[in-house]
Amino acid sequence: MTTPLTDLARRLPGLRLLTDAGDLEHYGRDWTRRWTPAPLAIALPATIEEVQGIMRWANEHHVAVVPSGGRTGLSGGAVAANGELVLSLARMNRVLGFDAVDRTLTVQPGIALEAVHTAAREHGLIYPVDFASRGSCSIGGNIATNAGGIRVIRYGNTREWIAGLKVVAGNGELLELNRGLVKNSSGYDFRHLLIGSEGTLGIVVEATLKLTNPPPSSQVMLLALLDLDALTQVFAAFRAKLSLQASSSSPMWR
Repeated sequence: MTTPLTDLARRLPGLRLLTDAGDLEHYGRDWTRRWTPAPLAIALPATIEEVQGIMRWANEHHVAVVPSGGRTGLSGGAVAANGELVLSLARMNRVLGFDAVDRTLTVQPGIALEAVHTAAREHGLIYPVDFASRGSCSIGGNIATNAGGIRVIRYGNTREWIAGLKVVAGNGELLELNRGLVKNSSGYDFRHLLIGSEGTLGIVVEATLKLTNPPPSSQVMLLALLDLDALTQVFAAFRAKLSLQASSSSPMWR
């Protein structure tokens, strides 16, 4: 009798599939270690075509799929606890191209945020979204959660820095959204439905990121404030009376 997993292996003979207990635990949970993982298996595709094949297979066999990036989240979004297939994008982790005119960087979803920063600096630019988990979080996960990070006050969330996406929908269809265009007024912009949808509408398989100039020389300011209200008053004073701009902020609670 053919099982769903043997059928998947037959359809995609080059696909890496993991079923060992240690792998199921490692890939089936997030950073909290709060929930007990119980995935069916772990699939690690290396190409867009393999991601499409996995989604078509999942549809036919009625298998739920949990996309997986760096699993640095703390809300259970990457946890597979009910026999789902974990689709890890860890092998799709390369820089695909740089456009000097548009100042964009095209990458695969499994690339670590720190590697994106390094690639941008090689061209004298920055990708301004940043987190403490930059060395382990993936750009695909950042997009799926519309992550903000320590520079959100100045640069905004991840959404502001996505010029284009390639997404595999639940039926295996490949969608190309905006194609990195700077100006596009042709209709609905489905990028913004996908960004922040946490994998419920599709799986990001390629992203074109906007880059910008690095900030001028900066100074670090440490403020001891009584509460959050005082912090918002400080930001209001900066905007109203000072010409400087904060490029990053990180509140610490005592």
